[in-house]
Amino acid sequence: MGMTVATFAMAATCYVVTTALFFLHLFRGGESQARWASLSMAAAAVAQAGFVASLLWVEHHPLFASIDETLALGSLLVAVAYLATMRRHRLTVLGAFIAPVCFLMLLGAGVDARVARVSHEVRNALLPLHIGVNILGIAAFALAFAVAVAYMIQEQRLRQRKLSGIFQRLPALDVLDSMGLRLVTIGFPLFTIGMLTGSVWAVRAGNGSVTFSPGQGFAVLSWLFFAVVLLARAAAGWRGRRAAMGTVLGFLCAMAALVGYAVRGVGAS
Repeated sequence: MGMTVATFAMAATCYVVTTALFFLHLFRGGESQARWASLSMAAAAVAQAGFVASLLWVEHHPLFASIDETLALGSLLVAVAYLATMRRHRLTVLGAFIAPVCFLMLLGAGVDARVARVSHEVRNALLPLHIGVNILGIAAFALAFAVAVAYMIQEQRLRQRKLSGIFQRLPALDVLDSMGLRLVTIGFPLFTIGMLTGSVWAVRAGNGSVTFSPGQGFAVLSWLFFAVVLLARAAAGWRGRRAAMGTVLGFLCAMAALVGYAVRGVGAS
């Protein structure tokens, strides 16, 4: 228990520091804040990996047995995906929007004692697949969310002709729009597989009867938002602000789905 609490507290502290440093970089500039923020994000990921390892091997939590492991793994994957992709594409400043998401997901993972676990009798191969692809999909959506928020801020400042400060530190609109499309395109099929496998697993676990929960409702709503974004981009030429708003709404619904599962006490994502 002591190791779990220590790694959780360390990761949470690193995410708070990371968020503060990224916002300093976003509003005031300075490469030193960006470097320290990236190092803090890496430290948070390491601490969170320790937290996940402690849950699994010290406290003997079965993998994918409840929402806390799902949130912890999801938050870790978002942080790792950010470190792997955003620096490569020189989008480090978007950490200002990613770090708070990681922090909130980590906090959700800390409510372990209040969350019911999936019993061994109803676990099968579909459940890990369902949760695994959902985690990957949500990680892609989280990065797309950060890109979309940056797009809307950048476009608003361009409309107001405020071409200094934050405007100079955020990427160009076409770069953000292209990156957002790529990330949603990656996340959507994963999320779709997650919904399909989740539906099959729920039917099997319920012996043919399924109760519709708020979490499932938000998951369907999230899927619809992302489906509309992709379809409208392809068929109606959606670009820019409308696509960004759809991405933000889709991600918020995905987060609401996780909250709904946690409140309901069902160990699925």
